[in-house]
Amino acid sequence: MLDNINALLKDDFLVQIVQKENFVGWVYSIDYDCALIVSNDLWKAKVHGIPHNCFLIAASFDPDDYQNVPEEDREIILLRVIGTAKLPQDDDMIRTKIDNFQRQTDIFVTDLSKDFDDITKNMLQFGGLECRVLGTFYVRDNELWLGSDIESFAVAARFNVYRPKGKALETIVNYVDPIRKNKAIEDSRALGINSPIKPFKIGTVRYTSTDRMHRGSNEEKVPFYIQPSDFLARRTAVLGMTRTGKSNMIKQTVSVIKRISDECNVKIGQIIYDINGEYANANQQDQGAISEVYRDETVRYRMLQTEGFEELQNNFYLQIPEGFNIISNVIREDGNSAAADVQEFLNTSFDEPDRNDWNLHNRWKIKVAAYKTMLYKAGFEPPSKDYKVYFTANDKVRKAVYEYINRDAEENEIRVVKDPKYGLTLPEAEEWFMAARAANKDTPLKSSSGENWLDNATKSILNMIAGRNDREAYINGYRILVNAIKYHSPRRSQEVGEEIYNHLLDGKIVILDLSVGDATLRDRISKQIAQVIFSKSMGYFIEGKTPPNIVFYVEEAHNLIGKDMDLTDTWPRLAKEGAKYRISLVYATQEVSSIHPNILANTENWIISHLNNEKEINELSKFYDFSDFRKSLLRAQDVGFARIKTLSSPFVVPVQIDKFEPEKEIERFRATRA
Repeated sequence: MLDNINALLKDDFLVQIVQKENFVGWVYSIDYDCALIVSNDLWKAKVHGIPHNCFLIAASFDPDDYQNVPEEDREIILLRVIGTAKLPQDDDMIRTKIDNFQRQTDIFVTDLSKDFDDITKNMLQFGGLECRVLGTFYVRDNELWLGSDIESFAVAARFNVYRPKGKALETIVNYVDPIRKNKAIEDSRALGINSPIKPFKIGTVRYTSTDRMHRGSNEEKVPFYIQPSDFLARRTAVLGMTRTGKSNMIKQTVSVIKRISDECNVKIGQIIYDINGEYANANQQDQGAISEVYRDETVRYRMLQTEGFEELQNNFYLQIPEGFNIISNVIREDGNSAAADVQEFLNTSFDEPDRNDWNLHNRWKIKVAAYKTMLYKAGFEPPSKDYKVYFTANDKVRKAVYEYINRDAEENEIRVVKDPKYGLTLPEAEEWFMAARAANKDTPLKSSSGENWLDNATKSILNMIAGRNDREAYINGYRILVNAIKYHSPRRSQEVGEEIYNHLLDGKIVILDLSVGDATLRDRISKQIAQVIFSKSMGYFIEGKTPPNIVFYVEEAHNLIGKDMDLTDTWPRLAKEGAKYRISLVYATQEVSSIHPNILANTENWIISHLNNEKEINELSKFYDFSDFRKSLLRAQDVGFARIKTLSSPFVVPVQIDKFEPEKEIERFRATRA
């Protein structure tokens, strides 16, 4: 009977975590935050060392006699090594060592009688470790729980300390409490994912840069898994210096999300702001571009006309409000908004009115035709050589234009003036509108309803085309639009933000290659697209519909999400409010302090590699328990060596991230499709 009980107790979670063969010492002092441990060089050697930042566990019970352990002692305290601790006898031990060294006459001691005796050697091997208390493991309702602190402690208690390895360490680093597991299932269902999502291996536990022993040939590398649901409708920071594995981690994340999408049959759109072009283009340094791995599922955009890429710029002749918004910003930034006609132009609206209001809608068509004519005059290439504008003008207006055009013509030179309702090419429209402007100055042109045929906004546009104000004084006019030409593409037929959103709705991976083209253009178009996606998803939510699942990836995020941005700006709003609209944000940068504090404060997942200065580490130390890794983050420059804190994980775990393997992912992707 007793043997059966012992067999059952060996299945207890706590018994499985305590490995007696990995004993390393005792706790000699403990409080709610720290524990001090006395250890011995021999015990350390048996467990292949105790690296800085490694996990230790402290327990007062004997796992082989668990059935007799009082209920109050059935718990394990989880610790992390953060430094050394001074033992009371350390000063005496140092004196003993120095005295011995001073007696030596050679580098190597061959006469053992001149070295330490066995008792002294044993005493010299003891040393202290300082550990952070991370929490307490206990069992309730046959489930393993972890409290993030200790409830109480007995000063006289004898806590044995062990270094967990293998399955015990795997249980610790991949621990997710039952409440979080159930919440993840609920969150997944809310996102339309009804089938269970398996955790995804992202790397293996690694404590220090020097990993000769704790990850050596005799040590089992312990896998670290992430919960894919942690990254949906959440914010993730990937922080570290250049060439320390940020891009590799983002590729891993893209593949995780794609795997969720494929295995759960749920469309999840992903959009990558590719500052350096490493996701859109294969290169020797970053093997396996995302566009190559998911070739049929990827749509690439670039600011220059390139084979295999869609264009990022809008067609200002077709996407009127978007183009006008960019032109307005350029004019204001250039300081060219002082003239009265320019002010009138900037304050106008090109939003289409109700078509049933015939008079208002026709005045809008006249204004739009004049605006397109000004674009042509300023040098914006039209969609085609014979591109035409259409609007209506009554008989009196057409007659006034006809008479002005033919005012000095001989009888045999009289020209026929086209009716604009049948269409005017842009050169014809320029002549037509200039004639209307001149005729209107002599006698105001009237519409059929008796109102002025040219409203104030249209008159200002015509003045800008002419380069003259109402008093015929010179103005820069259409010339102030020239700096906005680079934002225009005559080849696009649909608004780029709308087109990209449709791709995301379809579960595609959209890559914006921002490595080529003007930096100002990059920033403005990037923000414009983010605004369109945010607004459309918010519209779904407000209308009571379910927004699509979308994940943003922003490389070199300090270029797009600055700390001085207003909270009402697109990126801070997307980071703060995006989660309720099913928008995830994954941002990568080497400058923690440059990111908007509101975005940092709302970040659930953190993946941190090497940072090269105290300022950035001080900023990072404000969050979770990253302060424990200050020295390691500053010193260790190993590629892929990261400290990871996810939404599900209750503490930071040091991990060597697996290298993204494009061939294996292509194989998996093809198998899923098949």
